[in-house]
Amino acid sequence: MPHYPDVPVSRRLLQISCAFIWCLTAAGPIFGFAALKTVWLREGVYMNRCTPEENEVDFICSAREIRINFIFTCASVVTNIAGVIVGSILDKYGPQICGYIGGILIGVGALMLAFADKIMLLDLYVWGYIILAFGGPFVFISSFHLSNAFPAYSGLILALLTGAFDSSTGIYLFYRLIYDETNGRFHPKAFFLLYLIVPIFIVVASATIMPKDSYKPGGNIAKFGEEDDDLDLVDASSIVALDVDSRTGGIDPLRRDKTATGGGEIEDALLSEQVALLSDGERDLDRKDVYEYDAEEMAKFRISGVWGALHGRTALQQIRTPWFMLLCLFTMIQMLRLNYFVASIRAQYDFIFHSPDIARRINEVFDIALPVGGVITVPIAGYLLDNYSMAVALGVLLGMGTTMGILGNFPSIIAAYGNVGIFVIYRSLFYTAASDYSAKVFGFDTFGKVYGLISTISGVFNFAQSAFDHLTHEVLHRDPRPVNIGLLILSTSIGSLWVWYVATQTKKIRRSALEIEAEQAAVLRMPGYASSEY
Repeated sequence: MPHYPDVPVSRRLLQISCAFIWCLTAAGPIFGFAALKTVWLREGVYMNRCTPEENEVDFICSAREIRINFIFTCASVVTNIAGVIVGSILDKYGPQICGYIGGILIGVGALMLAFADKIMLLDLYVWGYIILAFGGPFVFISSFHLSNAFPAYSGLILALLTGAFDSSTGIYLFYRLIYDETNGRFHPKAFFLLYLIVPIFIVVASATIMPKDSYKPGGNIAKFGEEDDDLDLVDASSIVALDVDSRTGGIDPLRRDKTATGGGEIEDALLSEQVALLSDGERDLDRKDVYEYDAEEMAKFRISGVWGALHGRTALQQIRTPWFMLLCLFTMIQMLRLNYFVASIRAQYDFIFHSPDIARRINEVFDIALPVGGVITVPIAGYLLDNYSMAVALGVLLGMGTTMGILGNFPSIIAAYGNVGIFVIYRSLFYTAASDYSAKVFGFDTFGKVYGLISTISGVFNFAQSAFDHLTHEVLHRDPRPVNIGLLILSTSIGSLWVWYVATQTKKIRRSALEIEAEQAAVLRMPGYASSEY
C-alpha cells in the first residue's frame, strides 16, 4: 500500500513530473552563464565600458570582461545564500508557497533581462540575473520532499531532481546554438519573453497540482496508530522506537510500548519522525499488503544505515553534531572547487597545454557534457543511494573526487577529457548525495533550515574564488596547479574523516537495532501460548 494512501499514485507521479520539468528549466540555468555570456558579448552588452579603439579590435577589454563576469559572481553567491531564506519559508509555509514565490521571481527576472537593453537607469542585466538566481532555489529545494511520496525510491527521485538541476545549465547552451544557427536573429529579448512560459507553468502547477504541505516519512506508521486500535495489524510489542544519543550520534532504545491483548493504542511518541523498526508480529491476513509495504520501506531505510540519526531534534541541536559539521565543511570545499573549475577551465588548460586551441576544444566539450552529465547521473545516483549504505555512497564520491583532482593536473589529452567526464558526473552525484544525506539524517522537519544554512555558508565561502583568481594570475603566473592541489588535499582529508565518521556511526546504529530486535524476539508470543503475562 502506498506511503500516502489518500493521495493517488497517479497524482504523486504527476507532482514529481512537474517538479522535474521546472527543475530542468528553472532550478539552475544561471550556471550555464558561459553560453549566455557569448550571446551578450555578440550583442554588444557593456561595450560602452571599452574605448572606441578597443571595440574596433577582436578583443574583449578588461573593464567589459570584469563587469560581465560580475553578473555571474553575484548570481552564484545569491543562489547559495538564498538557501537559508528558502529553508525557513519552506519549513514554516510549505512547498506550495515556495512554488509561488519562485515562479514570480523567475518571471520578474526574465522580464528584466528581456528589456535590459532598453532601460538605462538601472543595470537590469545584473539585477535581472540576480532575481533569476534567487528564484531557482525556491523551486528546487522545495521539491526535495517529493522523494517521500515513494520512499522505496527516494534516492532515485532525488537523483532525478538533482539531475534536472544540473541539466538546466543546458538552457542557455541550447539558446546559444539557436542564436548561432539563426545568425543572431533570435534576439535575447525574444528568448526571455518566450521563457516566461516557465514561471507561468510553475505558478499554475503549484496552485493546481503540487501539495500544500511536504510529504514526510513515517506516514504508514501513523496510519497504523489511527486505524488499528485493536492492534490486529501489528502487535504493539513488535514496534520499537529508537532515539539518538546527541553526544555520540548512536541510537539508544527509548521504550517498548505494550498493550494488553485485545485493545490499546500506540502512543503518540511512536508516531514521531524517528527510526521505527517493524518486525513480524500478529497481523490480519486481509491487510497483508499494508504490512508488507511498510516492511519494504523500512528495509530501504535500514540499507542507508543513517536514516533517522537526528530526526526529532531541533535544527540548533543538529548543527552542533559532527553529522552537520563534516557535511558543511566538505560542501564548502567542494562548491568552491567545482565553481573554480567551471569559471577557469579554459584558462587552466590554456596554461597546462600552452595551447589556446586545445583549451577551447576542451571547453566546448565541457559546455555540452555538463548538462548531459546531469542526465547520465540520475540512474547511477538513484541505484547507489537506494541500494547501498550512505558510507559506501560517500566513499564512491570521495574516490571520484580524488581521481578528478589528480587527472586535472596532467598535460595529457586523455587525462583532460577523463577529468571532464568524471567532473560532470561527480557534480551531479555530489549534490544528490548531499541532499539525500540531509533528508535521511536530519529529517524534513528541519531540512529547509539545515540544508539552507549549509548552502548559505558555502555561498559566502565561495568569495574565496576571487582570492584564488588573484593568486593564480598575479602570484603563480597563471599556473592553476598549486591551487588545485591544495583544494584536492583539503577535500580528500575532510572527505576521509567524513566517510570514517559515517561508517563508524552506521555500525553503532545497526548494532543497537540488532540488540533491540534480539531482545524483542525473546518476548514474542508463540502460537498457542495461552498466558496473558510476559
